[in-house]
Amino acid sequence: MNAQLQQQLAWLSPQATVLKNMRRGLEKEALRMSKDGMISQTEHPRALGSALTHPHITTDYSEALIELITPATKSIDETLDFLEDLHRFCYQNMGEERLWLNSMPCMIGLEDSQIPLAYYGESNIGKLKTLYRHGLGVRYGRKMQTIAGIHYNLSFPNEFWQAWQQASQNTQDLQEFINEKYFALIRTFQRHSYLLLYLLGASPAVCSCFLLGREHNLKSLSAGTLYQPYATSLRMSRLGYQNTVQRDLQVSYNHLPDYIDNLSHAIHTEYAPFAELGIKKDGVYQQMNANILQIENEYYGLIRPKQTAQRGEKPTQALKARGIEYIEMRCVDLNPFSPIGIDSSTAHFLEVFALHSVLSDSPDFTPAKYAELAQRQEQMVEQGRAANLHITINGQQANFKDCAVELLEEMQQVAVVLDNAHHTTRYSESISQQMAKIENPELTYAAQVLAQMSKHNNNFFAFGAAIAEQHRDYFLSQSLSAERLAAFELQAQESLAAQKTIEESDTLSFDEFLAEYIK
Repeated sequence: MNAQLQQQLAWLSPQATVLKNMRRGLEKEALRMSKDGMISQTEHPRALGSALTHPHITTDYSEALIELITPATKSIDETLDFLEDLHRFCYQNMGEERLWLNSMPCMIGLEDSQIPLAYYGESNIGKLKTLYRHGLGVRYGRKMQTIAGIHYNLSFPNEFWQAWQQASQNTQDLQEFINEKYFALIRTFQRHSYLLLYLLGASPAVCSCFLLGREHNLKSLSAGTLYQPYATSLRMSRLGYQNTVQRDLQVSYNHLPDYIDNLSHAIHTEYAPFAELGIKKDGVYQQMNANILQIENEYYGLIRPKQTAQRGEKPTQALKARGIEYIEMRCVDLNPFSPIGIDSSTAHFLEVFALHSVLSDSPDFTPAKYAELAQRQEQMVEQGRAANLHITINGQQANFKDCAVELLEEMQQVAVVLDNAHHTTRYSESISQQMAKIENPELTYAAQVLAQMSKHNNNFFAFGAAIAEQHRDYFLSQSLSAERLAAFELQAQESLAAQKTIEESDTLSFDEFLAEYIK
């Protein structure tokens, strides 16, 4: 065990209760699909409320890409139960449509125009959200934006930070101390993210329509299905939610001010290829601006520091004003074998992973280390389940299995602390379940996806459609409680009213609003 981790566990273990008020929340994306399996062309169901203002049910890139958001809770079970109820409410209001439960899309059509952009009404802020998505499509193509995942949001309580600061005799302002520790977490998380890609990756295959017209090194598995035999997460590969522009964008994860400055520079610096696309075409906006990033959210990262933004406030402004509130872990594929895309064991494991990351030694990144992160990620997503795989660590080739076992053995001790804090054994049990996947790669989600596909003539769509049908039956077989149903219906009605109020309160033209927003 690394020395710093051992030292931190020494003071934390006797007072594990300082972790009991941890908060977590989930953001889960899924494509709505018509009964015949094609991406939905219908509007966001009105019964689900306004995608602009609803606190829990919205859309991401496409009108068909639904996003379900849980509140922050003190219990994993409460979070997962709420997400399950959101699914149940959606299915009760989606007619014959299904939710696609794989991260990689299928049956999305041959043309970008067949992927409908999310619509948020006629207010200036609603138009801005749609324009941002139109810009993403112009810059990178709409197909990439239909990839879905699950984001795990986690915060540690003030009691934990205060106890740590006192134990280390640190005299910083508390929020500055918290900011530094969260950035240490982010760096270590990225260093060890290869392990998450192996254990939780569930996208080794894709429909060939997704890559139509693009160069790739995938193999044909069957008619209409491409794959890599030992892949873990094509979603996180160069073929997935990535782009070449951002590979050259250096965003520092060493200190919060640098992170904010780098993102601010990117959203205020013109990029010639985007300028050539034009901001307007025939008087119609094509993108928000011609800069490297239209807004901060365009920057794709495995993990983000977050602060709840107030109305009209940009993410970097919120971070600068109030510091880091929580972290958003973004590299988790949807688990197609769980009706809600994630299970309890994975949730417990992610929290162990995060606590291990924040307690471990985390030196600043150098340019060489950033490059190595990208190299290691590519090794893992394309060849992660290969026998005797070696990955690049500190410029040397290291045996993946040895590295993984060492990390999980360290995490086992961290899990005991979380078990004690929450009066459970499920954190430790989650580590044991992940360790079994190291010993037997066939237990990984990616391997299980390929195994189940073999029962459907190795066809990705046939497998996904069958799974979607099973999950739909599951949610429709159980009714929501009367109390939960009433609450969801009220939220839907209130969100529609809130959208109408926003639309009626606009005083600026959209041109004026956009100029003010960008400034």
